[in-house]
Amino acid sequence: MIAAQTTHARRILLLAIFVFASGSLSQVSAQTTNPRHYWIYLNQRTAADLSPQALGISERAMKRRAKVLPVDRLIDKFDYPISQAIIDQIRSTGARIRTMSRWLNAVSVEATDQQLRSIAAVPSVVSTVPVFNLVFRKPEFAAPPSLPHYPRLQKGTTLGYGQSFDQLNNINIVALHSMGIIGSGVMLGMLDDGFNNHTTHVVLKNIHVVAEYDFVQQDSNTSLAPGEYIEEGIHGAGTLSSIAGFDNGTLIGGAYGVSVILAKTEIDSVEIHQEEDNFVAGLEWMERLGADIASCSLGYRDFDTSTYSYLYTQLDGHTAIVSKAATVAAQKGVLLVTAMGNEGQATGRDSFLLGTILTPADADSIVSVGAASLDGSALASFSGTGPTTDGRTKPEVVAPGINVFWAFGNSTNIYWNVNGTSAATPLTASAAALVLSAHPEFTPMQVRQALMSTAIPLSASYPSFDVPNNFYGHGFINAYDAALSSGLVFSNIPIITARDSVYVVTTWIASKTSLVADSLAFYYRYPNDAFFTRVALVPNLNPHEYRAIIPRPPAGVIPVGYFSARDASGIRTSPFSAPDSLFNVQLTSDSLRQFYPTVDSVLPPNFVPADFALEHNFPNPFNATTTIQFYTPTTANVELTVFNLLGQRVKTLFVGAPVPGWNTVRWNDAKDDYGRSVASGVYFARLNTSRSVLTLKMLYVK
Repeated sequence: MIAAQTTHARRILLLAIFVFASGSLSQVSAQTTNPRHYWIYLNQRTAADLSPQALGISERAMKRRAKVLPVDRLIDKFDYPISQAIIDQIRSTGARIRTMSRWLNAVSVEATDQQLRSIAAVPSVVSTVPVFNLVFRKPEFAAPPSLPHYPRLQKGTTLGYGQSFDQLNNINIVALHSMGIIGSGVMLGMLDDGFNNHTTHVVLKNIHVVAEYDFVQQDSNTSLAPGEYIEEGIHGAGTLSSIAGFDNGTLIGGAYGVSVILAKTEIDSVEIHQEEDNFVAGLEWMERLGADIASCSLGYRDFDTSTYSYLYTQLDGHTAIVSKAATVAAQKGVLLVTAMGNEGQATGRDSFLLGTILTPADADSIVSVGAASLDGSALASFSGTGPTTDGRTKPEVVAPGINVFWAFGNSTNIYWNVNGTSAATPLTASAAALVLSAHPEFTPMQVRQALMSTAIPLSASYPSFDVPNNFYGHGFINAYDAALSSGLVFSNIPIITARDSVYVVTTWIASKTSLVADSLAFYYRYPNDAFFTRVALVPNLNPHEYRAIIPRPPAGVIPVGYFSARDASGIRTSPFSAPDSLFNVQLTSDSLRQFYPTVDSVLPPNFVPADFALEHNFPNPFNATTTIQFYTPTTANVELTVFNLLGQRVKTLFVGAPVPGWNTVRWNDAKDDYGRSVASGVYFARLNTSRSVLTLKMLYVK
């Protein structure tokens, strides 16, 4: 876990950095009968049944893999479980098996020297590599500080961000929230020291947890366990709140609509010697469950001087165990977002020591995160630096890592402020989740590229640094620009409300270029319909907000639908794979609507016209039947008629003085006044009033 201590009297948080080293067995000079920790590497990879079900790979994971792998390589050797026969041979030596890694084709054990010699004699064993104990640097915690007063609502928002507003708004996450992009549809895995009180803390208890597992205690409870160090799970509760928490008025997570997988892999105690194993096991587990993104505020490097450390020369992205696992995860379509560490040493405002990176931040094809001030104006003095030993620039980006607002995990309603790349990492993972939520077709590398290409360089503060560089990478993340960098985006889920005899379907659409007006449409159909009905989307009162009006469906009938729009980048639909994938057109529940900006007033004030009005018919084009709405401000005689292209009257739909307000008329069966079916083609609906004549064009298609 990674965080930094403040330099003033109100200390915030100093969390230990957990690290491991690996080396060859020959490095161990002393023989002992006490069991020690080793990785046993094997040479066999076999599997009798290669079906996803037999290998424990979810359908969701297979779909995610299909974005980055050929269809004939969705399952490969990295998915093969360790042979039970080999496990039995290793166990027969008396050694204790701690965990197994399919990706590394290795078994982690506790074994004495004699047991290790017996293991080395097993024909399938290629090598044995020790993992040494580290010296634990006890974390220091201050009492949660008294917090300044923040208003429940900041200007321009409808959610109560409280003290979390600045950390989100400064990286342009609030702008995405305001148009309904909240991380829905994304599964995010978290590796940490546990997630204390995640079922009871007010900001955490409503998070959608898909699965959780404690790789330390080997059970399904990631909160503090009996007998554990009292601070176990505080760090993880904080990182979780920063991503997925929701306490309206106090703290809003950056991607509060995500689903999460929780892996407890770290041990907050003086007897620590298995975190790296747990990290690998946890990452493999969440990949098979279908995680799209993994967030990890952990780092490994330094050991007790009496043992061994990862040397800087080993931070090449493919030597450390956790870096190897990160590489395989990337190959299978998981984006790892991880902390650079707090080993940075600034000797002056523009003077930073190079090469203070931790692992797995040295891995390739991931997002390594450094820490900056809350407003992104300066790099944090403690933020780890690159390059990797093979010359790659690190970090990829930086995010707020000073005075970040978190949940305090040893409570059910307390918060505090923290410093560290631990704090910057979940904010960046939130931005990645929002980009993927807006672009579910993106691969991990496309999400990564979007974050890097739109990051804001800190050139004003560091004019001598080239971009990217080994201090702040490409710059301070900008979630909104990252999401829109590849074309228009839709809100995650539409808002559907009822008014009289109609449904109002609301969505948000944003683009860096102009939207093509006549391309904005909502398509819906009933369960037995062969075709979709098209309804135009019209701008609403709020920025980027559009609505369509459709007839209220009969009781018990749920239509399905999708949106479509076009900008300079091309046509896009929501859901992305529509019409193969659709959403149900049913009233939005209050529990869901609290997450969206139009909570209190779904229909804007200008929904009520000041004068006579004639709405677009729906559907249009239509087959057999279409609906027309018109508005009368007072009781007055009006006439609604249909004419053909020659100006000939075809059908009189309404004559009389309707009740003031909106009125709905249907043209049933596309027949004229004599009961005859009309021909396919263009028709005009005309509303004659005492003050105006209003006309709209309709297209009838048989």
